Amino acid sequence: MSESKAFSIEALAERLGGSLVGDGSVSVSGVASLIDAGPTDLSFYADRRYRRQLASTKAGALVAREPLPGLTIPQIVHPDPFLALASLLDLFHPSASRSPGVHERAWVAPSARLAPDVTVLPFAYVGEEVEVGARTVIHPGVFLGRGVSVGEDSVLWPNVVIRENCRIGKRVVIHPGAVLGADGFGFARRGGKFVKIRHVGIVVIEDDVEIGANAAIDRGTLGRTLIRRGVKIDNLVHIAHNVEVGEDSAMAAQVGISGSTVIGKRVIMGGQVGLVDHLTVGDEAVLIAQSGVIGDVPGGATLSGFPARPHREVLKTVAELRGLDRLKDRLRQLEKEVRALRELAGIADGEESNEP
Repeated sequence: MSESKAFSIEALAERLGGSLVGDGSVSVSGVASLIDAGPTDLSFYADRRYRRQLASTKAGALVAREPLPGLTIPQIVHPDPFLALASLLDLFHPSASRSPGVHERAWVAPSARLAPDVTVLPFAYVGEEVEVGARTVIHPGVFLGRGVSVGEDSVLWPNVVIRENCRIGKRVVIHPGAVLGADGFGFARRGGKFVKIRHVGIVVIEDDVEIGANAAIDRGTLGRTLIRRGVKIDNLVHIAHNVEVGEDSAMAAQVGISGSTVIGKRVIMGGQVGLVDHLTVGDEAVLIAQSGVIGDVPGGATLSGFPARPHREVLKTVAELRGLDRLKDRLRQLEKEVRALRELAGIADGEESNEP
C-alpha cells in the first residue's frame, strides 16, 4: 500500500477499545485476511470455520474475540472482531477526498438546487427541480430525473438511475447500476392482451440505507414504495411497487419481493428468497436462503424451504427423507420374508389365507 502509515498494536488496541495480549510495540501498516496477511499486517479471527487459516497465518498481529493460546504474535481482544474491522478499514484505507463542484462535462438543469459542496462528476445528468444536499457525491453516468431529492452525505456510484420525484435520504449509498423508480410490473389483461397500468407513485429511501449494484426498486402504482431507515440491500435485489421494508432489515442477493408486501423491522432475508404479493412479514423474522414465502410470516419466526415453513420442521423433514433409502431396503427385506412364509404355508400369491 503506497504511503501507508504504521501503527503500534498498543495504539490500535486503545483506538478499538480492546485489550492487549503480547507485545504492544509491534507495528503494522495494513489489514488483511488470515490467508493473505504478512508480517506487517493486522488480521482478524471471528469464526471457528477459519481455524486452518489461523494455524498457518503469517500476520504480524491479530484481532480476536478472546485470547488465543499458543500464538506468539500480539493480539487485540475485542468483543466483536468484525465490527473492529470496520474501524481498521477506515484507518488503513481512508476514502479518497474529492474537490466539490460540478464538472464541466456534467449536465445540471438551471432549476436544480445543489448545496455548494456537492460533487458532480463527468457525464452525470441532474434534471429539472432536483435538490441535492451537502457533501453528496454524484459519480459519472448518474441520472437524476425531474423533482428528485437527495439528502446530504450520500454517494451515488456510476450509472445509478433515480427517476422523477423519488426521494433519497441522508447518508444513503447506492452502488453502480441500481435503478430506483422504474415502473412496476403492472398490467391488466383484456381480450388476451396486456394493457399497461401507468405507475405515477414514487420511491422513498430513508436515511442510512445502502443499496447494492444492479438492484431495482420500483415506484408505487399510486402511492410510494418505502425503504425505511438503516435497511441494507444487496446486489441484484428486486423490490416491487408499493412494498414497504421496515427499519434495519437486510436482504442478500437475488431476493425478490412482490408488490404491496410489508416487511417488518430487523427482518433478515438470505439469498434468493422470494415472496408473493400482499404479504406481511413480522418484525425480526429470518427467511433462510431460497425460501419461497406464500403466506404471512409471524414476527420472530425462522422459515426455510418451499413453501416456506418453520426451519426446525424443515430440518426434521430433511432428516426423515435421508432415511428413506434405509426404509426402502427394510421394506424389500420384509417383502422377501413374507413371500418365504407364504410359500412355507402353501399360500399362492394373491390368495387369501384362511388362518384366523
